[in-house]
Amino acid sequence: MDELLSKAGSQAVTFAIKSGISIASTYALKTITTFVTQIPKDDARRIEKLKAQLQNRVEIVSSAIDLIKLVAARGNTNLESTLKLTKDLKDELDKFDENMQELTTLVESSKSPKAQKDAINAVEKYIKDLLQRIEEVTPFLNLSLTTSGATISSVLPQHISPGLLLQASNHVNVNNAKGYGKVGPNFQVTVFSVFYQVDKDKSNRVTWKEDMKRAFVQVVKNEKDFKYELKIDQSFDDERYHNVEDGEKPQSMTIDLCQITKLFFSVSGNLLKLEEQDAPVLVLKIDKNIQGRDRHENSSTEDVIWLALGGYEETETDDEESEEEEDSQQEKIDQEKIEASSSITLLEYIIRLASLQENDKKSILEVTDERLSTYLNDENPNSIREENADVKVVTKKMEKIKL
Repeated sequence: MDELLSKAGSQAVTFAIKSGISIASTYALKTITTFVTQIPKDDARRIEKLKAQLQNRVEIVSSAIDLIKLVAARGNTNLESTLKLTKDLKDELDKFDENMQELTTLVESSKSPKAQKDAINAVEKYIKDLLQRIEEVTPFLNLSLTTSGATISSVLPQHISPGLLLQASNHVNVNNAKGYGKVGPNFQVTVFSVFYQVDKDKSNRVTWKEDMKRAFVQVVKNEKDFKYELKIDQSFDDERYHNVEDGEKPQSMTIDLCQITKLFFSVSGNLLKLEEQDAPVLVLKIDKNIQGRDRHENSSTEDVIWLALGGYEETETDDEESEEEEDSQQEKIDQEKIEASSSITLLEYIIRLASLQENDKKSILEVTDERLSTYLNDENPNSIREENADVKVVTKKMEKIKL
């Protein structure tokens, strides 16, 4: 499916998860900080120096590991052994944190000078062993990056709209200040899902079916730090027949943003064989098996679903409808329109930025340029983009027009 969407000219981005190394090291460094407050100053200075070395090397190696995770998520199977290496390093950091907590508790509870000295020596040995382990891993990480040809650029991709990106960034930051709730406006869309996919050997055609003619989408942040959901609620004000008398109710679905592993953006639904959908379309690859950003390795193709969100386009209403009912419905629709946006691109940018925040557990104002670029990039070299008008080219074309 990924290949078919790429061939259709869709812009694509993979939401690469953090390696977990930086998160694990944060806890480990905090336990060291707690430990040094319980020991003599001379010993504390020695431990603090080792802690600074550990922090510096972990920051360097984390960037390399994040890039390796990104390349692997895009389908490079040659990096599987390297991923196992990074997982082993994370496990060692986790174990280090546990040992540090035990030693800190021992120092706090014991009044014996010998027990305190043994704990200090053990911490020094743990940190030095961990530094040595990172030094052993680093050459393999460099080799993996070199052979994969992977690079991270901080340049803003050409297809990005600066205006809409600023709008999306503002919505995300306003929500950050609030702490929870809806991010940005509601978005008015038509929802499609994959109906049937023929085997690759027979055909490359994918059929989509309309699930909701009219629906409202919103990105919502929970009260917990950087946890987001995508909520989709169907509206029956869509010029479609709905058997309400027999109990038919509007559909509703909630998707954890961490379950969206890939985005495809197409400038036209026609490129994806979506009938009567010429407007831009956002396709979501959703892995329902994922319960958190650290579980991409356990994903299963059986749990992957595909949704396409296209701009909602109204159809003409029946002329025989009574004027009173028509006016009432129109008033309600107009109010919903005021509160809703039809910009699929703005929704795409909000999802990208919110996913980055959930992944990195920090504000988009604090992430590096390279990390931000990773989430804004288009990894499909065959994508079809809306071209910016060249003044000279347009002028030449106008000169050829005869009135």
